[in-house]
Amino acid sequence: MKKIVILFTLSALLASCDENVEPILYDNVNGQVGVSFLNNFISVVVPEEGTTASVPVQVTTVSNVDRMFSVSVNEASTASSADYSLGNIVIPANEYEGTLTVTFDNFDGLADLTTFNLILDLSLEPGQVAVGAASTTFSYVKEVVCNDLTLTIAEDNYADERDWQITDSTGAIVVQCSDYDNCPNGAPSGSIPPATYNYDFNLPDGCYTFTILDAFGDGLADGSVTGNYELKCSIIIHAFGEGNFGGQESTDFCVNQ
Repeated sequence: MKKIVILFTLSALLASCDENVEPILYDNVNGQVGVSFLNNFISVVVPEEGTTASVPVQVTTVSNVDRMFSVSVNEASTASSADYSLGNIVIPANEYEGTLTVTFDNFDGLADLTTFNLILDLSLEPGQVAVGAASTTFSYVKEVVCNDLTLTIAEDNYADERDWQITDSTGAIVVQCSDYDNCPNGAPSGSIPPATYNYDFNLPDGCYTFTILDAFGDGLADGSVTGNYELKCSIIIHAFGEGNFGGQESTDFCVNQ
């Protein structure tokens, strides 16, 4: 039934398209320049000495010279301009991918136990379009020591499609959950389905990768319910995602590093 609903919805969308709308030409040399952030959420812990964080950016065309794109700060940001300094997006010659780097160096000016969001939008010129994520969020917080993590997953109607795991820097699985069996003290709340699950566990200092998987390939969106997940330690958000992320989504993070 799930596949039938999705196919019907897609068919309806295709049937409603205006035949007079000019299609976007995806030509890697002469086509329209499509730009996209490859991550829409970056978690940053700001130590006393400051830190830099970056997000990869991809374009659909190639050039024999370096290209530069700019960003603007979304008015919904809670960040202070004193907290950060922005670079430009630089796509090297003959490449499709570059990076945007943000420096956070206002440790003394940051309030304790407070999370700030710096939301950045692509500033595109005529002839350029967003083909994926047009904005990205740097969620940053003053460094605190925290090892007790909580993973919260607000499910869609198909929780049985869900697996997740955390691996350490060697690739070894340190925490995992498969089909909500043998999971770290996870307990649902609310009606089933959908339900919200909370998992509590401790991680030693170090760097890890959180990966959430969906067996059907539509993430936490089943067509009627859109879910989300959040991995936190105190006020530090290590990973966040929502909606349709496909078959899997991974986020690297560090604990007290």
